[in-house]
Amino acid sequence: MNIKITTLVENSVYGKGLQGEHGLSLLVDTGGHRLLFDTGASDLFIRNARVLGIDLREVDFLVLSHGHRDHTGGLHHFLALNDKAEVICKKELFRPKFKEERENGVIQPGALDSTRFRFVEETTELCPGVFVFPQLAITDEEDTHFEHFFTTAEGGGRQDDTFADELVLVLRQAGGISVLSACSHRGITNIVRTVQDNFPQQPLRLVLGGFHIRNTEREKFEVIARFFENRLPQRLGVCHCTGIDKYALFRQCFGDRVFYNYTGRVETL
Repeated sequence: MNIKITTLVENSVYGKGLQGEHGLSLLVDTGGHRLLFDTGASDLFIRNARVLGIDLREVDFLVLSHGHRDHTGGLHHFLALNDKAEVICKKELFRPKFKEERENGVIQPGALDSTRFRFVEETTELCPGVFVFPQLAITDEEDTHFEHFFTTAEGGGRQDDTFADELVLVLRQAGGISVLSACSHRGITNIVRTVQDNFPQQPLRLVLGGFHIRNTEREKFEVIARFFENRLPQRLGVCHCTGIDKYALFRQCFGDRVFYNYTGRVETL
């Protein structure tokens, strides 16, 4: 099957009539099903979709990568537009979230229709060849991105957010597997290890998403670069919280197998 991945919103934009914002939303079209991966920070992904001639009322599944507002900010807008899509996420998505003192979680969770949600705890095939991975083991602590993020503790007060709500999308085709990660708070190297442990001997076609190293020291980049020296996918797409400067470093290391996944861009597998 051919799969088309359209970036409906991202920090950068080059397409005429489109707009960008600090957020991410990807549309995955398998030919038989349409899946939306995150909703950006507002309703901008819907407006961009209209410019691109995409009808989001036809989306079958909305997959939410984690509970931060730049990925769930458009959730209410999507549910008002689309009355059929099932929302796939982890139950931890609704835990209160903070960046330092600023609240950063799902907007008005109590106003959402709970019947639209399916909470996943184990690897699940949503439709033929499309999987969600909700259990992302941390093998390398150096490639985690929890700094400045907090959630509420069970007994009250705040605790470090280790992103128990994070999940990723995996696409399996005859030619191998592709991994879509929105922010990789638990580390893109840890994510790829987890996926490859579940699909051994499968070539890695594409890794696409945000790696959350935009404001980090170069050491964080080097951890990822060393990992990809031995496990470089055929295509490495970076965006959102990766940072343009880190994209340039990836290009220096891995050449034209690396691309920046801007608003309006289409990747076909």
